[in-house]
Amino acid sequence: MATRRLRARYRTVGPKKAQVTYQKNWIDEETRSLQSEMVTEEMDTWMVYFPAGHSIRFCGAAGLKELKKSGFHLRPRLVDMDTGDVVDSGGDPYDFGEEGDANDAGIVLEEDPDDEDIAPSRRRTSSSTRG
Repeated sequence: MATRRLRARYRTVGPKKAQVTYQKNWIDEETRSLQSEMVTEEMDTWMVYFPAGHSIRFCGAAGLKELKKSGFHLRPRLVDMDTGDVVDSGGDPYDFGEEGDANDAGIVLEEDPDDEDIAPSRRRTSSSTRG
């Protein structure tokens, strides 16, 4: 029997302090014109890694709010990488098949209160034959 390739849907790492550069915009009260400047600040950052190699960075207090709004603060479910089905057993929830820093093991800010068994997806197959 072939071994199932199980991976977590995502891995959340952080918060870590990082220098974040962004464009700060404001309206000048005196001239009533838009002003902008590049600003670098130290902020808490969270990285969310996905099994296909993609990642997202959330920064600062607004970033934490967006992280929670997106649901990445909850424990991730395991997914069979061959079929896309959500599974509930086996595998390391943070195993992305890469060597990582011991500090990047992944965090879970909260447990999902609605964590129920999710039925695997049903595949549709074309089995009609014409003669």
